[in-house]
Amino acid sequence: MSGQEARELRELLSVVVEALTLPHDLEDYDARLLRRASLAKVIAGEALVEKTESLGWNADYLRNKLRAEERGEQL
Repeated sequence: MSGQEARELRELLSVVVEALTLPHDLEDYDARLLRRASLAKVIAGEALVEKTESLGWNADYLRNKLRAEERGEQL
């Protein structure tokens, strides 16, 4: 694994952790965490079967989905 691939893998893992981290006092905590966990699972699974060139794309995709959710859009 190259240095670039290692950085992109760390970034992907960081975004997955972000997806699984929510304040516990949210009214819709369970539903949001379930949606986020489902999306993170798909993204992580894709990263395992795709070429390493897609790691950065997967991290960006997940991050953009999280930002959209924060703006009130559905995942």
